[in-house]
Amino acid sequence: MVPQRESMNEKLQKHISTYELFARYLPAILTSVPFLLLGFALSRRNDTRDIMAYLVSLKFFGYLSMSFICLYFYAQLIRTTAKYFERRYFQEKRGFPTTYFMLYSDTACSDAYKDEFRSRVKKMFGFQLCTKDEEQVNMREAIRRLNDITKRIILHVGDGVLVGKHNQWYGFMRNLVGGSIYGAVGAALTFALGKWVLNQNTLAYTAICLCIPYGLLVLFRRPLIVQHAEAYARQLHAEFMK
Repeated sequence: MVPQRESMNEKLQKHISTYELFARYLPAILTSVPFLLLGFALSRRNDTRDIMAYLVSLKFFGYLSMSFICLYFYAQLIRTTAKYFERRYFQEKRGFPTTYFMLYSDTACSDAYKDEFRSRVKKMFGFQLCTKDEEQVNMREAIRRLNDITKRIILHVGDGVLVGKHNQWYGFMRNLVGGSIYGAVGAALTFALGKWVLNQNTLAYTAICLCIPYGLLVLFRRPLIVQHAEAYARQLHAEFMK
């Protein structure tokens, strides 16, 4: 038999997952708009052709190709920045919501639910989590054990019914916040160059308009990240306990 050749779509799916597209590259695209607009304006600065002629030119396709390459590295940059906020809001305190929701000191869930959770963990994995008394004596050990078992729960549940979607939304919002910092800086730079160097008022005013959503995302970064992280944690626990 002659082996069938993989389609381009199948090859792309092997290298780019739905999570990567939605949670990593979409935030990168949305927050790189000021840079893309500025690059487009600079590449067309001395081009006397009309817009349609420029869009089908080799110069534009060269700019487009370079933009895609830069977009990949930019996505890694905003992911690193977003991880900083994740560490600051979660890991340096009580841990991720999947951890602190199951601490007896947290009031989000009832003690009865936490007892049932521990019983299910013991039954499924043979792993003993700290009791309420043990937690009061050694909080650090209680957090450590919850962190350990959460990794196994994630592997057990997988994408589940809605867990995968909640995970994508959390990753999207976390990376969007991380990218908004650079987006705001890029918008300010684009405004300055558009207004006083390129003399393109449309570019300058567009950049100012982009500063508003980026600024709001940066301003409300903590509640946005925490809200989506907690929504993911609730769904993970719900599907594990069903």
